[in-house]
Amino acid sequence: MKHLFYFCLVIFLAIGIANAQSINGKWKGEMQGPNGAFDLTFNFHVTGDSLTGSVDSQMGETPISNGKYNDSTFTFDVSFNDMTIHHECTVTSDSTISMKAEGMQGQPMELILKRVADEKDKSK
Repeated sequence: MKHLFYFCLVIFLAIGIANAQSINGKWKGEMQGPNGAFDLTFNFHVTGDSLTGSVDSQMGETPISNGKYNDSTFTFDVSFNDMTIHHECTVTSDSTISMKAEGMQGQPMELILKRVADEKDKSK
């Protein structure tokens, strides 16, 4: 019975680690702005329940702050031009993230992110 308990514990820990690592890497999305659409690239890194990374856009790279990861949901903030935007995200599959944030003048934004294939994967 003791061995079964430890086996189940190891399996649950492995599943939790696999889920946390599932968002690690680059994700791309397209956002509509006042001057048309522009690309955003999110670089996520999960360690335990902590999320770090950055957002790349045509305006440069901005670090992610206050990142929290919990199962298939996560939140983080991005600050620029004296404004902080809070993001709420849900992992909907291995290759898709649904993101909601509050944009300029409090307008809601919704964005779908797609995983960017590793350079190794592209060469195959």
